[in-house]
Amino acid sequence: MNVHSEPPLLRFESVWKTYGTGEARVNALAGVNVTITRGEFVAIMGPSGSGKSTSMNIIGCLDTPTDGTYRFLGADAGRLDRTRRATLRNRYIGFVFQGYNLLPRTTAVENVELPLIYRGVPGRERRALAMQALAEVGLKGREHHTPAELSGGQQQRVAIARAIVARPTLLVADEPTGNLDTARSHEIMNLMTRLNKEQGLTIVLVTHEADIAAYASRVITFVDGKIAADELNREAA
Repeated sequence: MNVHSEPPLLRFESVWKTYGTGEARVNALAGVNVTITRGEFVAIMGPSGSGKSTSMNIIGCLDTPTDGTYRFLGADAGRLDRTRRATLRNRYIGFVFQGYNLLPRTTAVENVELPLIYRGVPGRERRALAMQALAEVGLKGREHHTPAELSGGQQQRVAIARAIVARPTLLVADEPTGNLDTARSHEIMNLMTRLNKEQGLTIVLVTHEADIAAYASRVITFVDGKIAADELNREAA
């Protein structure tokens, strides 16, 4: 055995997530096993109530399994207390949501600086890193615009810049194109594909749209709390 081999980025080992008790008991996840390695771009699909959002919340350390094990970089993340899970999130995971969650009276660059403030990064370095992240998402020249002065697609780019500014190991994206028209949606997905390919950023994307999932190199489909399909997408851009 090679003792230097790195563990998978994340692994579900017979993960269950149960809500309620007795007759009201619902298994949101029912014994799920899955492994995702560094550098993958994975889409999670499935109908409403299939378990895709529950799995995303556990992957992002926003929730814990009822039973089974969730390992992140080899650590048993599901057994960590709330504080340690928050530390793991802040250090390794960036999030992008359907709603952009930008501070309305704050400029793009100030929004992107926020995760760095929490990490105690000094002001000048913080500003430089935020400007660089905005350039990487195609917003050079828009750094001092407030959200109201930006289109929906540009606001989502700011949200992506904020998610990657601290150089996370994993980007978790929950319906990131849900509020965008078709053209802007494909622009955002092309940007994510580029971040995955050029920076090696691991991306786990939750979507219910097949044309959005098609950008990923692997598509996992949930049905009734179980994985119904786990397929490589050889046609991914």
